[in-house]
Amino acid sequence: MSHIVRHILRRSVRSLWENLYLNSVASGVIAAALLLFGVYLTVQYNLNSIVDTWSRDVHISAYFHPDTSEDRRFEAKNQIAARPGVASVRYVSEADARDWLTERVEGLEPVLIDLGEGILPASLEVTLTAEAARPAMVATFAEELAGPEFTDIDYGREWVERFNAFLSLLKALGVILGMLILVSAMFLVTNTVYLIVYNRKDELEVARLVGASDRYITAPFLFEGLVQGFIGGMLATVGLWGVHRILVLRLQEALQLEVAGELAFIPPAYVALLALSGVILGVTAAIIAVKRFLRGVA
Repeated sequence: MSHIVRHILRRSVRSLWENLYLNSVASGVIAAALLLFGVYLTVQYNLNSIVDTWSRDVHISAYFHPDTSEDRRFEAKNQIAARPGVASVRYVSEADARDWLTERVEGLEPVLIDLGEGILPASLEVTLTAEAARPAMVATFAEELAGPEFTDIDYGREWVERFNAFLSLLKALGVILGMLILVSAMFLVTNTVYLIVYNRKDELEVARLVGASDRYITAPFLFEGLVQGFIGGMLATVGLWGVHRILVLRLQEALQLEVAGELAFIPPAYVALLALSGVILGVTAAIIAVKRFLRGVA
């Protein structure tokens, strides 16, 4: 058994060297496909991070009725803060609301003075956890807050629903794009590996005639596919890092994308997924190419 394994490994290494150009092409195709796939993973990873940040900013404004006593206001604040799904509750007095508006809207202070007291109601700013920031849960929470002490409950319902619908569509398009990239890569790599197999057709036909099993014939190509996929995965990781450092960060600096924060490189788990995808791609392409050749000589 060990003799067979050594022979398969020796034959695989020899084939890698003898067909260096075609093997390099196969690794290059895998690397190019995984680079595109890595860009997709980077976009998805950063998109999820941005969404998590925005989700933490989802809040509900509950405006108090002018006749509500101050004691009742703070009692309502404590009751809401104790509810599940609530990250924080902040009491905003009329004075706080005036200060906030005058700081952000130039020339508004004289208008507020002319309008007099009571124009801006006190309110509670309720910030929800990321888990509770889904549109349906936000709507339910807002409905449960309604009471005689509040004149209005505002949470930007239309914006939340549209944003989540857009996000779902974007993720669906991303999944489709990722699948198309991998399918295209599988087609290209399979055809490249088939050329390698075809270059060894005389050897394989002789092996078939002397009784070699399909598994024995296929095994060296599986090892070659594994090596091709691994090299392609490493090249894709290096290329993705270069794209991130050179292109993405410069683009972010040029466009001043402060709303998105710093665009991060994919974490180690995603890098491992990229390398594993390369190995799977190389091995699968080798299996398909060899079976296609063996059917032709059967």
